[in-house]
Amino acid sequence: MPTPLWWNNLIAASDVLAASDRAEVDAWRGEPETSEFGLPVEVDEDDVPPLTVRLGSLARVFAKNASGMDAQERQRVLGVLEKIQATGSEEDQTAVVTGFFEALLMAADLGFDLRSVWDELGPGSRSACLSLNEFWGVDSPGWMR
Repeated sequence: MPTPLWWNNLIAASDVLAASDRAEVDAWRGEPETSEFGLPVEVDEDDVPPLTVRLGSLARVFAKNASGMDAQERQRVLGVLEKIQATGSEEDQTAVVTGFFEALLMAADLGFDLRSVWDELGPGSRSACLSLNEFWGVDSPGWMR
């Protein structure tokens, strides 16, 4: 799946997430290639990790840094994801749920205080998290309902 058009809006919502994504893409690509004359070869912009992998990485970075982000930054990030849940293609919605929200819930299992950002999630995003818990057979706490 090529990088979707909304991706730039997502990473533009947070300098922390943008820096993390750049580092992940650079690590994915490895050392820059050079031609037989030692000149840099043009980078293939589509040579990036799979979308769900990138989203999962962003979720882990978001969870790690959420307490240090101001509310507006968190809301910008979560707002882009909510817009995808509300108006995106089924493919984009699925990528966000299985990439970002699945990793966010896993981060919560490892100590991230999901409750601290729960009210900042939109209804589609909250529904996705509840659906994931139901699929996994996990009882969602009362504050999530």
